[in-house]
Amino acid sequence: MPSNRGSSFFADAANAPITRRGLLKATGAGAAALGLTGLLAACSSGGQSSSGGKATVRMWTWYTEVKDTLPKVIADFEAKHPNIKIESRIFGTPDQYLPALTAAVSGGDVPEIFAPHVRAITYGEQGISADLKKEFGSSFLKGFFPSTNQEYTKNGKQYALGFEAQTFGIFYDPDLFAKAGVDGEPETWDDLIDVAAKINAIGKSAVSISCNPGTSALDFFLPLITQVTNDPTWYLKLDQLEKGYSYTSKPVVQALELNDKIVKAKVFQPGTTGTSGDQSQQLFYTGGAAMFFAGSWTPSGLIQNASPDFVKRYKIMKTPAIKSGARHWTADQAGAGLAVSETSKNKDAALTFLKYLYSEGVYSKLMNASSAMPSTQAAVEQITDPHVKQMAGWLSDGCPHIPFGSGSSAAGDPLQKIFDQTATPAEVAKQMQTAVENARG
Repeated sequence: MPSNRGSSFFADAANAPITRRGLLKATGAGAAALGLTGLLAACSSGGQSSSGGKATVRMWTWYTEVKDTLPKVIADFEAKHPNIKIESRIFGTPDQYLPALTAAVSGGDVPEIFAPHVRAITYGEQGISADLKKEFGSSFLKGFFPSTNQEYTKNGKQYALGFEAQTFGIFYDPDLFAKAGVDGEPETWDDLIDVAAKINAIGKSAVSISCNPGTSALDFFLPLITQVTNDPTWYLKLDQLEKGYSYTSKPVVQALELNDKIVKAKVFQPGTTGTSGDQSQQLFYTGGAAMFFAGSWTPSGLIQNASPDFVKRYKIMKTPAIKSGARHWTADQAGAGLAVSETSKNKDAALTFLKYLYSEGVYSKLMNASSAMPSTQAAVEQITDPHVKQMAGWLSDGCPHIPFGSGSSAAGDPLQKIFDQTATPAEVAKQMQTAVENARG
């Protein structure tokens, strides 16, 4: 990267505003895109043809955390590749993004690079997304964390690359811990239940969490399946409803029973299913809750929204384990990914840009400038934010939490009944199985 561009890139990017992506919030929004011919026409820039003799690569995401830093990477790339033009469009939210993407898919004019959301594998099997294992080779993919590759892989083909990895943990306020007489970090869920009782006694909620929409609740619940089984591949098979795996299987029911036990102990704030992600974070940094269950995008959000004093004092701990000495399985994978259109005539140009984007001198600096957690092992070693670095250290204990299988995200709605205490674990298990089967059609 030329010095005249590189220095301004990282100086300007350091102050870029950052917001959380709501990855699963709009999973069902695609249905609303039917008939959106006008939207498709407005969004398309004719990527199937070249512009001024250049190959045009459209890149569509909702990854607002790189909206100020990515353009500088693009400018540098275009200076090095004058025959390729990159047109980046960053939608504000998945609610705005998914209808446009669905319309593009329906109209047969898919952007050359796009965020596949939870449809990565579905689009791959339909021939919409390119097999990046074939295009880039195994040696290139080995640089990524296995979990971020696995989520986009089926039958030996990989249909997207992780753009940002994520892990989950519990953020906490040491001052409220001290006020409640809490000494140290709880190791197990039983320990957390004991801590919650002390915090509730001083008139505070113990852990703030967002279960709105229901798919957000899956971030908390699905790792409990791995804690019960001690097998991070178990949910991957359930996600595809492989033979012998269903939501009524014993491990799922046991995980629901654990989730139910935690809710009954008043670990979470009242009204979790009506609380959005931003609201649950606000409850934490304004002192309404001593802890906050969330992912590794949170440090940047707290820098933006919380007071400087709070940012200095908050700490993060691992997700509790199922028993003392057990592994602290935590949700990971790539909350943001990039896929390539299989059918665009400018596919090669798109692949060229992705190779540049993930190159050693570009990708790690882009992630640092955006306070984001990278998906490659080399870039993780270069993390500068201490909180992001701490959470990156938990990637080895990561397990799946994103429902990529057809209809899998429909399990989130019945799960809300555990948090609302309106159904038993056994009832919810049956309802989850039915919801997923119906969603698959």
